[in-house]
Amino acid sequence: MYGIIFVTIGSVVQAEYGTDLWFSLLEKVGYRNIIFCTHSVYPDDLVANLANAAVTEIGNGLTVKDVLMYFGRCFIRAAGTFGYEKFIKRCGRFFCDFLSGIDSVHLHMKYTYPKMDNPFIYILEEDENGVVIHYRTSRSGFPPFLYGILDQVAKDFYDLRISTPLLPDKPNENNEEGLKYQIRLNFDNRNYMACKAMENGAIALERKGNFLGNLKCNNKQQKPLTELSSGILLQLFPFSMVFRSDLKIISVGYQLKQLFSRRKLIGQSLLEVARLRRPRLNLSWENLVTLQRVACELEMMLVAQTTDENSLSKVSRTTSYRSKRAEPNYLLLRGEMRHVKDWQAIIYLCNPLIDNIDDLSELGLTLSDLSLHGHGREMVMTGQQHNSRLEDLYERAEEKANQLQVTHELLDEWKMRGDELLYSMIPQSIAESLRRGQEPVDTCETFECVTISFVEMTNMDDLMTKSALEAVSCMNAVFSALDKVIDQHNVYKVETIGNVYMVVGGAPTKNETHIKDVCMVAIGFCDVMDELSVNNDTRVRIRIGVHSGPAVAGVLGRKMPRYCFFGDTVNTAARMQTTSLPGKIQISRVAYNLLQCFDGFICEPRGIVMVKGKGEMETHWLLRYQPPQKKSSFDDESDSL
Repeated sequence: MYGIIFVTIGSVVQAEYGTDLWFSLLEKVGYRNIIFCTHSVYPDDLVANLANAAVTEIGNGLTVKDVLMYFGRCFIRAAGTFGYEKFIKRCGRFFCDFLSGIDSVHLHMKYTYPKMDNPFIYILEEDENGVVIHYRTSRSGFPPFLYGILDQVAKDFYDLRISTPLLPDKPNENNEEGLKYQIRLNFDNRNYMACKAMENGAIALERKGNFLGNLKCNNKQQKPLTELSSGILLQLFPFSMVFRSDLKIISVGYQLKQLFSRRKLIGQSLLEVARLRRPRLNLSWENLVTLQRVACELEMMLVAQTTDENSLSKVSRTTSYRSKRAEPNYLLLRGEMRHVKDWQAIIYLCNPLIDNIDDLSELGLTLSDLSLHGHGREMVMTGQQHNSRLEDLYERAEEKANQLQVTHELLDEWKMRGDELLYSMIPQSIAESLRRGQEPVDTCETFECVTISFVEMTNMDDLMTKSALEAVSCMNAVFSALDKVIDQHNVYKVETIGNVYMVVGGAPTKNETHIKDVCMVAIGFCDVMDELSVNNDTRVRIRIGVHSGPAVAGVLGRKMPRYCFFGDTVNTAARMQTTSLPGKIQISRVAYNLLQCFDGFICEPRGIVMVKGKGEMETHWLLRYQPPQKKSSFDDESDSL
């Protein structure tokens, strides 16, 4: 919603109630010290939020509907400041004429405010006591605001007073076309209905031969006018067409027939060759019958419509359809729909919208093909840009921008997936350094003390009895279960080699609790494996080794980069795993000593173990973790006694 709405509301509120009230409302909605700009876009719900704030601030039995009506009146009362007063005055002789042409007002404003999401309004029923209007919008809760606008227009420009209607709280329909309301407006409509009856009566008399037939000219009786054939009508409007209730085209003008020489229009469905561009409604018989007093624009496809079902799901069907068309492959028509009951059909009386000679040449037309009674020839010769043509070009640019936005969103999504994959192989801090151009060897870092754990599945032979595919599936299930445990603790998964799983704590981010973190992970591994079964309830058995000490870590090489650890600590941790037993967690003496700084870990000595390359080493079994119990205040008092 453009800032002109809030500028007009603010100017009237400040003039009538003072600046303090307006600034207070802005502060309540989080817009303190904000100066609205007429061409800036603001959230649609800001009007409703201001109305709610006004109800809270003023009270006195005001409702949100009352405030929204007042805001609508404010917009019209300040319209003269922006030059719209003269335009509104010339929209029609009667208020019903204004309602019928309100779409033209929105079109006029759209070129000043190109992103305006304007509503669509037309008359459904009319009588001497008022009208029933159809109101379609994408915004919820705006009928009171619309009523305020229409009431002020009727009062200021047509000297009418609309009695307060029973405004609907919910739309009559809610579909892809938007929220649809039917609103009854009660006012004195007798003059308009009398004028309309006079016009209809004159036409009826002419058809019977009783009107002009009684007139005399030069003492000779004037012959009555005969009925006009459809052929003459289509000659006057050579781009027009006639279609029945099933939207099957039954007749077309000569020029339209020439343009569609490769495709026979007669007999085709209007849905296959055209799109209702204005107003924004579905192309259906029910909608077209109600649009007889509304300027309609059709976009005729000069080539067969093709769709791509594999197009991006996030791009709308209309967008993907229109983006595939070359510019000369469509013709923009503007005119009015007329329901001819005698024919049981609708005739679309229209003229093409063509900007210049180049567009005329691309369509294969000449100036003589355009009607003399329209402004088409003048527009082509002067190169004048038609408003609807400009809007169409703008919409095409908007659609391409929307496609670009969707592409950017997909790019961000896939970039995020790529980052997640990269960070699963290389720590994020290291990956960011490599992105900045740092050499892989420069990422190497020495850690004074880390804790490394190796995990191996010991009964792989039992799991590979059927096929290699089942073995891979089994290993995937096991490693996926271990990954879930990793995510719950401050450790880093280094790699998996065959059926061995390597975990490190204290790197790449240094911390003082690395021994505790790795031991908690090791216990979690054992608990998960006790519950996991694969290949017909076969239990997976693992053995784990843990050791602590200094290590060097970094990324080496350029192809298939991996974050690796080097040093005697890595070898010793691997030996702790190979000399462990299935279902057991073996920790070295160094790791055991570090673990004593943390309460709750239950260990037992294993004794002396012969380790390849290390000789005899004293090791321990890590059995479980039992959270230490907190002493109660009663225990503290007992200890003091």
